[in-house]
Amino acid sequence: MDYTGSRTEDMNVMPISAVTYSDKGRVREINEDSVAVLETHGLVILADGMGGYNAGEVASQLAVETITAELLPHYTDNQKPSEQMVSVAVAAANEAILSMMMATPEYDGMATTVVMGVFLEGKIYYGHVGDSRLYRLREGHLEQLTKDHSMIQAVVDEGMFSSIQEALDAGVKGNILIRGLGINESVEVDVASADVAQGDHFLFCSDGLSNMVSDQVMQRILTESKGEMGIAAKQLLDRALDNGGLDNISLAVVSPQL
Repeated sequence: MDYTGSRTEDMNVMPISAVTYSDKGRVREINEDSVAVLETHGLVILADGMGGYNAGEVASQLAVETITAELLPHYTDNQKPSEQMVSVAVAAANEAILSMMMATPEYDGMATTVVMGVFLEGKIYYGHVGDSRLYRLREGHLEQLTKDHSMIQAVVDEGMFSSIQEALDAGVKGNILIRGLGINESVEVDVASADVAQGDHFLFCSDGLSNMVSDQVMQRILTESKGEMGIAAKQLLDRALDNGGLDNISLAVVSPQL
């Protein structure tokens, strides 16, 4: 798709600077992740084709393309930014994946996670399905803004275990998802918005990073980089690879231009 002709003057777009990496890791034969960043539109989308399903790379790419196509008209029709805007775009991606499976039998069973954010009018409007994550680094503190749609997170939320680590130690599998795009006819999308302050940085990532690098280490790498996004992004990727690189690794380190 060619996005260069899209106008952004009709909405108060917050341009961004971003550094992205997407690597197949040390175990997987192919990379099923897809990442798109439109810096002048303040838009970031990251999708992780779900392991164990057919054509995960097709599903993730279709999700990214569909969400982008759904959002771009908002930049020229004077619509007010909203969380619903994000929800509708992600739901359209779910429909597109299901339609492709109906039309192409060899893609039956494909699915993907997604996390996306659009920076507008001093805020980030974001949504996600699955276990790809969004973090915000503010004044040296890394906060996870999304909550994984996984079986292990669900049992912790229900009070069966006090932490993810306790659940893992008890033998609960950490890679079973309870939501994804392409699984059901309708999809529940978690959407929210957050204020953006001067000096904030944002990290979008697949579980190939978050499963290999702890939040504490990610916070230290991002903080010690002192705003050098390229250094931080490369160090995050390298640390995930050094720790095993058991899955595809995708990430985007984003700096809003206030």
